[in-house]
Amino acid sequence: MTKMEHPNPAQIDLVSKEWRALIEPLLSIGERVAARVNDLDNPQLRHEFYQFLYSQISAGYIGAGYSDPRYPEFWPFISNVFNTVDPNPDDMYYLTPIEGNGVYRMSGYRGAVNVIDISPSGGGRLFDGSGSWGQTYANYDANDLEIVDDNGYFEVLLSNERPADYKGNWWKLDPQTTNINIRLISSDWAALDARLAIERLDTPAIKPRPTPAEVEAKLKQVAVWAESWATASLEWIRGFKDIPANTVALTQYNDKGAITVQTYIYGAFELEEDEALIYETEIPEQYRYWAIQLNDDLFRSIDWVNRQTSLNDFSAKLDSDGKFRGVISARDPGVPNWLDNAGYRKGAMFGRWYKCSSNPKPTITKVKVADIRKYLPADTPVVTPEQREAALRKRRREYQLRRRW
Repeated sequence: MTKMEHPNPAQIDLVSKEWRALIEPLLSIGERVAARVNDLDNPQLRHEFYQFLYSQISAGYIGAGYSDPRYPEFWPFISNVFNTVDPNPDDMYYLTPIEGNGVYRMSGYRGAVNVIDISPSGGGRLFDGSGSWGQTYANYDANDLEIVDDNGYFEVLLSNERPADYKGNWWKLDPQTTNINIRLISSDWAALDARLAIERLDTPAIKPRPTPAEVEAKLKQVAVWAESWATASLEWIRGFKDIPANTVALTQYNDKGAITVQTYIYGAFELEEDEALIYETEIPEQYRYWAIQLNDDLFRSIDWVNRQTSLNDFSAKLDSDGKFRGVISARDPGVPNWLDNAGYRKGAMFGRWYKCSSNPKPTITKVKVADIRKYLPADTPVVTPEQREAALRKRRREYQLRRRW
């Protein structure tokens, strides 16, 4: 047997020095980002803040430490695990960095989701975590493409200019594009998700082994990503303070990588355990998709897998007058449209109107939990504890069956 060789002390010292240089930038992120967080005397919020930072360090390894625009592949971007900047519970998010002067082919199977939104956009934040948000240059939907076969397979070329004599599907790629952001939007979580692939056609098929300097540069970028995304989430929800609590406003976020054909509903909630908010809105005559969800004060989406913290055009129950009335509360009010705030006294309400014929502005009414039914139609159904238990189990099961990874 060959005797096992052990590193000598000089090698250990070298590893220690290089390793410390990589992890030390992570150590001070907490104190810098914490200055943007309210109520850190609360141990619950403080430890959720630590959890929040860990999630962004984890995402940062994939987004900045691993991804390569020369050899792109879609990774699960924001989610219930990488929870920041308000993930939509109905979306599966995927991201890859690209170079805007490249030539790319996307292919895959469309599945049965409402929308396969493909958003080439700019800026550094979605590329490697650095810099700021960039413009969304387009919102393409793979459901609009001509398919190759009966299984829903498609291919589409993305480039600055359409190649001469090319007859297939083609989308224009702005030269300033730094990333492609994917949203698989599904109102029915039991629907079959799309499957997507991307390849760059103007680079060799074999990916070169990265040099030590390239590996080091990418790993150093992980700290940049983590701090940038944690800060972005806290900055974003700060904007919700511009309007009074328990009210909402309409806006668009075209300068932050958002969907340009979608109007957003935003507002902050504040309520005690014995209080509830009645969230009431007209529904557009025509729509592709709409939804409402709740977020915490870090702008993370409140646990939507194990609690009913969101509803959409499929899961919500409209009242007999055609309106949607949701009840935001910590206690189960025994109604179909309960939005569980999970005990958070403060947080955010966030809604979406996607390709709708109108964009109604909801009204919010604060009431006592004991008085909720006085503010709802008399024929509002009663949801028993047993029915709620079954609905939550179904919700959790269907979400896990989605293509999350």
